[in-house]
Amino acid sequence: MRVPQLALGFVACAALLIETPTAYACGCLSPPAVSEGEYAVNQRAEQIIFEVEPGWVTAHVLIKYAGDPAKFAWIVPVPEVPELAISPLTAFGILDRATSPLVNVDVQDICPISEYSCAYPAVESCNRGLAGDDDPSGFADAGLSLDAGAGNGGVTVIDEKIVGDYQTVTFRASEAALATQWLRDNGFIVNNTTSIYMESYVQANMVFVAAKLVPGAGASSIKPLRLKYRAPYPQVPLVLTAVAAEPHLTVTSFIYGAKPFKPQGHPIVTIDPERIAQDETGRTNYPMVLARTVDEAGGDGFVVEYRGGPIRPDFGGNGNCCSAQSDVCGISNNNQCECPRGENDLEDCNKTSDIVEGVKLLDALADKYGAVTRITTRISAEEMTFDPAFESDFGTAPTTQRLSLFGRQSSLNNCESAVVDKPAFEQLDDVQGCATLYCGAGQCMTTAKGAACACDAGYVAQRFTDLDGKPSVTCVPQTPPCDLRAGGDVLPDACASVDCGAGVCMDRNGVGVCGCNAGAAAIAGTNNSPRCEAITGSSETPGAQDYSDALKALDVCAPPPPSCGDTGWLVKGTSPRPGVACGNSVPDPTSMVPKLGRSCGGCFGCSTDGEAPIGALVGAIWVFGALVVRRRRR
Repeated sequence: MRVPQLALGFVACAALLIETPTAYACGCLSPPAVSEGEYAVNQRAEQIIFEVEPGWVTAHVLIKYAGDPAKFAWIVPVPEVPELAISPLTAFGILDRATSPLVNVDVQDICPISEYSCAYPAVESCNRGLAGDDDPSGFADAGLSLDAGAGNGGVTVIDEKIVGDYQTVTFRASEAALATQWLRDNGFIVNNTTSIYMESYVQANMVFVAAKLVPGAGASSIKPLRLKYRAPYPQVPLVLTAVAAEPHLTVTSFIYGAKPFKPQGHPIVTIDPERIAQDETGRTNYPMVLARTVDEAGGDGFVVEYRGGPIRPDFGGNGNCCSAQSDVCGISNNNQCECPRGENDLEDCNKTSDIVEGVKLLDALADKYGAVTRITTRISAEEMTFDPAFESDFGTAPTTQRLSLFGRQSSLNNCESAVVDKPAFEQLDDVQGCATLYCGAGQCMTTAKGAACACDAGYVAQRFTDLDGKPSVTCVPQTPPCDLRAGGDVLPDACASVDCGAGVCMDRNGVGVCGCNAGAAAIAGTNNSPRCEAITGSSETPGAQDYSDALKALDVCAPPPPSCGDTGWLVKGTSPRPGVACGNSVPDPTSMVPKLGRSCGGCFGCSTDGEAPIGALVGAIWVFGALVVRRRRR
């Protein structure tokens, strides 16, 4: 999330997915010291591809950065001097799409259904079996479907090299404070407070890799970094991430190995599908439900979103086009990448980012490893007190399992005008907005401007960008776990252009947050800051669940009976949802009188019941006429 004049990014240990001892994979993303007009960076999400072999770990770390490329700096702790290389960016996108949870919400109409239905007189069919060759019932198909080493002031440089467009230095330090100062003296933009979070890694005698872009490189030069080193298992250095992490940071690890993996010493949580829902815009709440579920497990839970065979991208949509030796389909030089593995489309595909290399990497991983596990958590800075590690899960079944969540949500939108207690309906409708908001240490409230967070004592509201890329708001500790000004850095006034409405702006490490007055709660707001609005109602929960079940308790007027036309009449039956009588749900008695129908008269023709069949009369006339003709011929 880019925050104007933000401060959380210089020091910004935006733990970006790198490695650490035991296979560390995050790191410290250190944007520049913030000055007026600059933007610091907070980290929203981390993705790491781990390869685990006996005694070795390879981590492909996806680095995301928004800011001046000349001031980009990134630090990661590793157990030993690693092999460094660049990894293809597209591999992450392909892998993410193929393994992300499948989330669907079935919005069910619970409006009343009339107790009355239409009846029509039976008509004898003389064409039995002729209604359709494919339908012996005689009815049309309704179409239904189911759903360097010189010592240098406490720092020993072990190695320096250029990797892609990165200038990297691998070093070891005797004190964290000396490491921070050395980095600053050598052009790496870090905040002095970073030393607090580096200390545990220094004490563990770990090696640090620092990277910055070579002069002249642009933001597009920031590519995933690959680190290979000796370690018994993969691990993510979350402690170092806390400096610049946004609330509810999503950390996803794709772990390749001979067997599936699981968190080491931390619980695997289960997502309750009954909480899955959407708001009136169609926005689903899986990211919010995930954050709440992890918090309820103590803040250190993980969800296994995919476990099974490795992903091999499929480009079979063009039939034999991708496998043909010659360009039989005309895909060459059409400015579209359709067959990344084929020579015929190589020129087009090389124009499309690094998709060819991305596919090659995923193919190589699929050839080399027997399983891949996608493990995700959502965690805020104040919860980053541990470095999660992962171990082989030998007890899991070999079958492929992808997390699938199906939510069922009630709706009265099709009969809103028939709801008896409209204020109650409007309140419940407003509360449903809390489905896609998770306040954490607070309660989700309703306001005239939408769902909002009323934070507990000691917490304030912060706007952030959620996992789905949309703005959100949540409650964070008023005192952050890391004070970026403690090292002497001067940060700009984050509240200079913030209007908290019915609240007060507070500068939290260069981020404008809002403390709302009594009777007010914070919506996401605009301009990268929340805004406090008057409370109109409460969900009595922190949000992130389905609230629509309460709609079933509302009285809704029964609908008027259907119209049966000239030949039908109404018949009263039973209804699963009859509704309440409001004056127009009972039909006129005359509309319930059965009507005489027409028959085919034993297949001799049609007539009104009680009369001679028209067809029979015509037949009789024809026979009589034939007899007369015969007699005349005689």
